[in-house]
Amino acid sequence: MKKQLLIAMVALAAASAVPSAYAQSPDVSHEDRDVVRVMRHPDGSRSVYKRQAGWKGMRCATYLPNGKLAAINDYTESKYGQLIGCTIYDNNRKPIYKVAYGYDRQGRLVEERMFSVHDQKLVQRVIYRYNADGERAKPLIVSLNDGSANITPTMNADVEDAHRNLPRGRGNR
Repeated sequence: MKKQLLIAMVALAAASAVPSAYAQSPDVSHEDRDVVRVMRHPDGSRSVYKRQAGWKGMRCATYLPNGKLAAINDYTESKYGQLIGCTIYDNNRKPIYKVAYGYDRQGRLVEERMFSVHDQKLVQRVIYRYNADGERAKPLIVSLNDGSANITPTMNADVEDAHRNLPRGRGNR
């Protein structure tokens, strides 16, 4: 389970590049018309983003440095181009995680929730915060594996700041 979560986290890290994936990568040949971008990572792995005609989404296949498939992410988009969901598959193409995305009234991504397909449990939350100028701060990542919550960044000041900046309203007192 920990290995699968690590693969999923790598795949989600690659997902942060999805908005920039709309530009054609120089690694793409004319034969691969549905390939949008190839990202090469510092560890030697690579992610290949594909957009298929008529499909409202994108597929990201991540390969290990030895060329073996590590994970596949299938992203689904709304009619406005925002990500609304993702299914993460392991290297055997078996679904292991589902991800749901949440947005605020300004259309900014504010949360990602990752659920285990096997037991339908929430395993991770990524919370995005914005300053007064609308610039996104580093995300707060809450891992809910094995019944314990690990918060990254773990610095108390960051966690306290996140709680201080939560909108006050029903249920947030």
